Amino acid sequence: MHDLLALVADYVAFRAARGFQPDRKVERLLTQFVASLPPDHGKGQLFTQADALAWAHAPVGVSPSWLSSRLSAVRQFAAYLAGSGLPVGVPATRQGASGSRRATPYLYTNADVCALMRAAEDLFTPLRAATMTTLTGLLAVTGMRIGEALQLNVADLDLGQGTVLIAQAKYGRQRIVLLDTTACHALTEYLSTPVRHRLGTAPERPVFVTHKATALHHRTAHGAFHQMVQRAGLPARTDARPRPHDLRHSFATQTMIDAYRAGRDPARTLTLLSVWLGHANPADTYWYLQASPEVAAFAALRLEPGRAS
Repeated sequence: MHDLLALVADYVAFRAARGFQPDRKVERLLTQFVASLPPDHGKGQLFTQADALAWAHAPVGVSPSWLSSRLSAVRQFAAYLAGSGLPVGVPATRQGASGSRRATPYLYTNADVCALMRAAEDLFTPLRAATMTTLTGLLAVTGMRIGEALQLNVADLDLGQGTVLIAQAKYGRQRIVLLDTTACHALTEYLSTPVRHRLGTAPERPVFVTHKATALHHRTAHGAFHQMVQRAGLPARTDARPRPHDLRHSFATQTMIDAYRAGRDPARTLTLLSVWLGHANPADTYWYLQASPEVAAFAALRLEPGRAS
């Protein structure tokens, strides 16, 4: 059985290495939580969702926000352990009076993305079709936020080197995203298409434009994407509706699945993925484990005797 106090220390060190300020409250809560666990409850896990929920909601007469803070601390710790391939129960979101309200992601298949692109070609004028097709493909293969993509200028693209500079990322950060040759070709073709090229490709010009040569607004992009979803006839899924942001979820999920299939270290993959996606909190990346049954299944398979590294 793993030393849970040592794992708490590893988690705190991991956060510090990512640039987070020391959070004594989180460290204290996690120390109290692991101390409350029986030495070995014989359930094949370091701890279960039930263990986390019972401990988080144990205090009586306190505010719902404090109960939520306790559960949030354990959830992030559990997601970190799950990302390292350790057997834990990750508490679900939306549990408790002040639980998270995150939407359930709609995980797209490659066929779904292709259907969306075909729908754009059927629905829109040549410029709008080219813009939404290229935008959708870029989001799918890079995991960028749609707001980041819509703020790109031509100067941010280095298609010769296969890079994109996200100069206006969330929280004021910058980062570089790599492009494969297919993505570079698609962007080059989009910018050189006559209906797009005549609107300007100077370095200061926006990449994704309207017929007035102005940057495509996020409301317009979201509206067009909704039309594409309807035209593509994407099947409804429990508690999930297709959104542009879910292309980001799908990218992260597939990255983790590919890592498990290739036998790569899942903890290292999650760390790199967190940097790639520009997450301020590693827990935002770990959440994709909970959101995808496929990732959880690969994690469980990795723990089978003879398969664990």
